[in-house]
Amino acid sequence: MLEWIGGPAGLTDLALPLVGLLLMFAGRAYTTPHRSWKYFAWGFGFWFVFTLVLRLEEGTLVSIPSAIGLTVGGLLWLCLLGSFGMALVTFWRDRPSRWRHLR
Repeated sequence: MLEWIGGPAGLTDLALPLVGLLLMFAGRAYTTPHRSWKYFAWGFGFWFVFTLVLRLEEGTLVSIPSAIGLTVGGLLWLCLLGSFGMALVTFWRDRPSRWRHLR
């Protein structure tokens, strides 16, 4: 089954964004998250799906044509960057007053 996602290296590559998602949801259960939380969660989700698409393209289960895999991967990468960018912009706009001098 590991060959489906490109071997053991594919499993570790998938584990990184999945652990990030789990930490985001676990942290939300114990604290009140910032408004930018949803953008970070979407970013980790896009990262996971992006990695999954790339690993499935390398694996043996699904043969995704190269053009489709690259297009989907590129769109997911843009969504990932946009989500993390929106999270940072939201966090920067809502920063505490003691950080206002950093403008």
